[in-house]
Amino acid sequence: MKKLYAYTFDSKWVFCCILVIALLFLLPLLYIARFTHASADDFSYGNHTVETWRETGSIPQTISAAIDGTRHVYNTWQGSFIAVFLMTLHPAVFSESLYMFGLLAVMLGFIVANLLLLKVVFIDCLKADKYSYGILALIFIFVSLQFIFSPVEGLFWYNSAMYYTGFHAVSLVLFALTLLCIKTKSHNAMVMYTVGITVLSFLVGGGNFVTSLTSAIVMVLIFAYCLLVKRERWLAPLLGTVALSVALVIAVIAPGNAVRQAYFQSMSPLRAVYLSFEYGLIFIRLVISAPVWFAFAAITPLIYRIVKSSGLKFRLPVLAVALFYGVYSSTFTPNLYSWSGFGPNRVANINLFAFLFFMLASIIYLTGYMAQKLKPRPARKKKQTHWQSLSVEGMLLHPAITCILAACFVIACFTVSMSNPDNMASVSATRSLVTGEARTFHNENITRRQILQDPAILYVQFHEFTVTPHLLFFMDITSYATVWPNTDIARFYNKASVSLAP
Repeated sequence: MKKLYAYTFDSKWVFCCILVIALLFLLPLLYIARFTHASADDFSYGNHTVETWRETGSIPQTISAAIDGTRHVYNTWQGSFIAVFLMTLHPAVFSESLYMFGLLAVMLGFIVANLLLLKVVFIDCLKADKYSYGILALIFIFVSLQFIFSPVEGLFWYNSAMYYTGFHAVSLVLFALTLLCIKTKSHNAMVMYTVGITVLSFLVGGGNFVTSLTSAIVMVLIFAYCLLVKRERWLAPLLGTVALSVALVIAVIAPGNAVRQAYFQSMSPLRAVYLSFEYGLIFIRLVISAPVWFAFAAITPLIYRIVKSSGLKFRLPVLAVALFYGVYSSTFTPNLYSWSGFGPNRVANINLFAFLFFMLASIIYLTGYMAQKLKPRPARKKKQTHWQSLSVEGMLLHPAITCILAACFVIACFTVSMSNPDNMASVSATRSLVTGEARTFHNENITRRQILQDPAILYVQFHEFTVTPHLLFFMDITSYATVWPNTDIARFYNKASVSLAP
């Protein structure tokens, strides 16, 4: 019976298998990025810098133009100044062939940021072995990428991918550095972490409001923990909180926000906060699919094994889970305040990422609490079957349970992808590549670009795209030459007008 309380799988073998599968599913996402093209707001923000780059070819002068453009947008449309600065310098400004590399940087940055934070949590804090950490990290990242709510807005359209997914990744690095700063015993390392925390906090505060608000709440909670519970190492999270708050205030008071808000229906701040908790539940019910639930169920036994041997205390589980849910719910507050609703799909991606961390944190804490309370049952004299003799803990750690849950996860992934290939990002990418629609979309964009780059043609009229791949197509121009997508692309290429054929 003793072996029933041990995780009997070879974790190295399991990790290698999952790594191969994860890489196979990642390859289509990386490959299809070569067929991406700038659209919509890429041209709007790129217009502040593209002419300077074409005329001068000077990086310093282009950066100066980006600063001027950021100042203009700050006063007329949007206050998130750090993000706007990066929007004006997207890769297509310098060369449209570089556009894919900006998206690859966002995607790989997202993966690395998750790996770093999960490494700090599982290895540095919970003392997990490297293979167990690898298994959990790969499954978590797999779910994050494959079931992202809107892949095109989260990964394959630069303006949105950088603004939301990119700044979310930066916030994960910020949290990782903060935890490392709290744990380190080296004074020099602590100083370096503190500097990094302060800089990253300011960057996050100048990004999208959803990530800024949630990150501020997390940093305040970490500061409160260090000050009231740990009673040390509170300076770094305090400086981070202050830097983030300063940047967030600068972004919030921008005159352009009032101009932008005139186009949307807002609600009172208190009502937005109140409804955030309800919208968190609605989001879970409407968006979270079966594979996500089975993924968390399948990793729970491994997490239980890790927290059981971590030596940490997990007190007040109800309060902890309530705090986790509050942090997750805060991702709905900015758009409830400004939109009176969920907001665009790209925000739902951040809601999903926050939910995944809410679930992971809750499972860690609840299984840690269970590990403190559950005790193996003493053997009974009456003869019992193998399954009857198991305790709750034994059932949780039995290999058969994990195998069943893992099988359910695989079946659920297969089922949702067969019902609609677009339900899983890599399946959708593979379908677009195999059917040739990704290349067709790419070729039609190249044809358009050749016309747009011809200085002899001032009045441009295109036909609609014949294909619109789920991962690649976000927004096209319209048949009305005077609306903003058309005027922005016309300005980007120095055309009198650009439109679709009626």
